[in-house]
Parts: sequence; C-alpha cells; structure tokens
Amino acid sequence: LTREIDGFVLNRIQYAILNEAWRLVADGILNAKDVDAVMSEGLGMRYAFLGAFEAAHLNAEGMKKYCETYKNSIYDVSMTFGPVPKFEGEMAEKISNELNEMCPLEKLKERRIWRDDALTKLSLLKKRIE
Repeated sequence: LTREIDGFVLNRIQYAILNEAWRLVADGILNAKDVDAVMSEGLGMRYAFLGAFEAAHLNAEGMKKYCETYKNSIYDVSMTFGPVPKFEGEMAEKISNELNEMCPLEKLKERRIWRDDALTKLSLLKKRIE
C-alpha cells in the first residue's frame, strides 16, 4: 500500500465485483444464483490460484498483448456499468429472498462451517501444488 485510501484494498476489489453483480440482477440479466455460479465455477476458480493481472497476462501473450487486444472491449463494457447501487429497497429484498432460497437463514451456521472447511482444503491444496 503506497498511500491511505478509504476501505481495505480487498474490500474495494470485492465491492467492485459486488456492485456489478448487483446491477446484473437489477437489470434482469442474471439472478443471484447465476451470479454466484459465474463466480464460484468461473472467475473464482481462476482467482483461487491467480490474481487479476496474472490471469489477464496468461490469457494473451503477456499483459501488453492483452491490453492491445482487449482494451476497447474492456473500456466499452466498463462504460455501461452505470451508477453504484445503494444496496437497499426492492432489489435488496429480491436478492435477499433469492439467497434465502439458496441457503435458508437457519442453515447459515452449517453453510459457514462448510465454507470454512472448503477454504481450509483449498489452502492445503494450494500449498501442495506450489
């Protein structure tokens, strides 16, 4: 960290993803379950082993080529992101209801235990394959 900024760096990156995920649901493109599948079965699989920049670096013949190839697409899509959501109101209720269907509130403790166990196993796997 070269200077102080609002929020923890991890949270800032997480919020950028969460903001776009929220907008995709609000715009009717995906539902909460679909967003989570994209993350856990797609992007999350890569990011468990590679950072955002290294993933891009490997997706082309280096980062310079990645930028040359995808700069316009990235810019054009990024310009459609829209305003930062407020995380309240009808959309908060909708997303909350979808998540409650996926994991009812009375099952949160059980799901957290599963998550923590899965993260421990992933950590052990990463150490084994390094």
